[in-house]
Amino acid sequence: MKHRTIVIGCGNIAGELDKDQVDSARKPITHTKAYQKNENFDVVACVEPNSERRLRFQKNWSIDKSFSTIEELVSKKIEIDVVSICSPTTCHGEHLEKVLSLNPKLVFCEKPLYDDLNSAKSIVKKYKKNNVHLLVNYSRRFDPSVAALKQAISSEKYGKLRAIHGWYNKGLLNNGSHIIDLLIFLLGNLSLEHVGNGVCDYNLQDMSYPLFLSTHQGISINLSCGNANDFSLIELEFLFSNGRIKMLNGGRNWSIENVEKDLVFKGYKILGNMEFSEGEYLQSFSNAVSNIHNCLTKNEKLKSSGEDALKVLKLYTEILNRTQNNIKI
Repeated sequence: MKHRTIVIGCGNIAGELDKDQVDSARKPITHTKAYQKNENFDVVACVEPNSERRLRFQKNWSIDKSFSTIEELVSKKIEIDVVSICSPTTCHGEHLEKVLSLNPKLVFCEKPLYDDLNSAKSIVKKYKKNNVHLLVNYSRRFDPSVAALKQAISSEKYGKLRAIHGWYNKGLLNNGSHIIDLLIFLLGNLSLEHVGNGVCDYNLQDMSYPLFLSTHQGISINLSCGNANDFSLIELEFLFSNGRIKMLNGGRNWSIENVEKDLVFKGYKILGNMEFSEGEYLQSFSNAVSNIHNCLTKNEKLKSSGEDALKVLKLYTEILNRTQNNIKI
């Protein structure tokens, strides 16, 4: 039987980014298309307070039912297995609470889980108490290229990891949380060493901050800020003893440079020519939905749990506590 699924919030990540690609072969980059491309799911309803957006979304994705509020949906006593929360971050807490009345088996929530650590802890605890699985969309955890890098770091395939440099923009919580979660996934818990002056390239409530972090092994991590008014930016550069790997364009592309003998200066080594490859980031949504199915049918471990999201919010809160709210426009 298919997992009966609903989508809350009918904006970009819910399906709008795929609205012109409903039947295309392109990998899904939204919740609804990912569900509809997987034979194990049936999107039976959507919830959106904006009536024009809701009806357009319902028609575009051929969804049987739509509602303006979660309360309206609850009153209809529709059987639900999976809920996707694609509403704005400020609504996540309220919506995470309300959908428990639907008795779902699993909730797939957009990142960040919440904008407050203590409230997030309460939510995660409540979901665990109610035996409801909670998956958070830190999408790079579902990227096979990232999983391969994690294994390469662990096995020292490219030698010892020496240092990391990264770039991000569009807010510490909005986009920075992606890169923080990715680093925690790859390296474990991080220590905060220094926070630079804030850059207001998103909004005053969520600025971008240059960060200096370190791992428990003493590996230094320097995160610099671009400006989202110029272009989108999430990139990481990993310096190993035997080469350098770069995650480019958010993971859509990768490059590698291997160490080789310097033919000009005898006795020295240099980085060789850069070799580029296509990443597997665009498989992330499909893999996330497969993870949901396997969790519900085979008890597979969720790759981005509520507990994982709490680690991001813990470091985010520590960063905010260090800031002096100096702004560069």
